[in-house]
Amino acid sequence: MAPDQALHAVIIEHLRASGEPVREAHLYERVGADAAGSPQHFVDALLRLEVEGHLHLDPARDDSIHDPDPFQPRYWRVVG
Repeated sequence: MAPDQALHAVIIEHLRASGEPVREAHLYERVGADAAGSPQHFVDALLRLEVEGHLHLDPARDDSIHDPDPFQPRYWRVVG
């Protein structure tokens, strides 16, 4: 399995296990920097999974929390 495919699988696995949308920065912490690579690489992987139809972006629920760059107050969930 290619590195990005492995990352995609881990992201989807963590989101399925959570059973609810997970904030982007928290998902990065759960996946772990060793698996996710740089924060920007991780965000790029999330956006790629969304374009491919695997993830859905839920609207921000709390804009008062400021996540470190490049994270935004976005919540992600698995499609289907």
